[in-house]
Amino acid sequence: MVAIFENLLTQKIDKFIREFKESKILFFDETRQQLIHPGEYGIYRERICREFLKNIVPSKFYFGSGFVINTSNEVSTQCDIIIYDSQNTPLIQDDELQTFYPIESIVSVGEIKSRVSKTIFIDALKKLSNIKKMRENIKTPVILYPITQRPYDPKNYLYDQIFTFLICEKLDFNFSNILQEFDTIYGEISPYHRHNLILSIEDGLLCYYDGVKTMMYPIIKNKSCKNRLVVSGENKYTPFKLFASYTFLATSSTTVLYPEVTDYMGSIEGGSNYTQDKLE
Repeated sequence: MVAIFENLLTQKIDKFIREFKESKILFFDETRQQLIHPGEYGIYRERICREFLKNIVPSKFYFGSGFVINTSNEVSTQCDIIIYDSQNTPLIQDDELQTFYPIESIVSVGEIKSRVSKTIFIDALKKLSNIKKMRENIKTPVILYPITQRPYDPKNYLYDQIFTFLICEKLDFNFSNILQEFDTIYGEISPYHRHNLILSIEDGLLCYYDGVKTMMYPIIKNKSCKNRLVVSGENKYTPFKLFASYTFLATSSTTVLYPEVTDYMGSIEGGSNYTQDKLE
């Protein structure tokens, strides 16, 4: 059974790598030396990533794109991939069919890029960190699952945090010192809000190391982990297998909260007490 799973996964990885790298050919004008229909190119590239992620994310979760919102009236910028619990996520769309997802029932957010400059790289990481912050600003957090009596505590319990990732074709800058540069890149941003995984198809997997093993969380038991770059080496599949393993573990373990709709409506009689009464 192990061999079957591994063979299927390597086939999916090969397909993902090939399609991601070849996607630009479909949208690149050789004569003008520029992309045509860049918007459609982005959508196509995101579809390739979603198809790959569907092989490693629990099937109970759905994939979307759009904007993340919370009960403190914060709104993210457009997100390429949003992985969420569809059974507990109300569909909120405007007249232009832009979709807004309550942060309570989101388990993961990802950004998809091609060849990224350092500026784009930094902007993407800061965007993901801002989304992580949004999950700490919820008026009345109520844990749906896993079923537990503990309080919601995203700063001290890893799985209460949103899992964030970046996928790109290549880091198109000198990243020889990137492991030492993350402190400068994030500046005053809390280590709790840093990315979980960065997968560069050509460069490898940026993750963390707790002194014993590779991890996908920047902080373990209130202790900051070291940054780690995992390259292909003798086995080209290693970074992708680690990405698959950590993504499955994180998304299957992330806490899902109840999106209290009345808290998004402002002042309303009854407010969030209705949710507490219903769940207790």
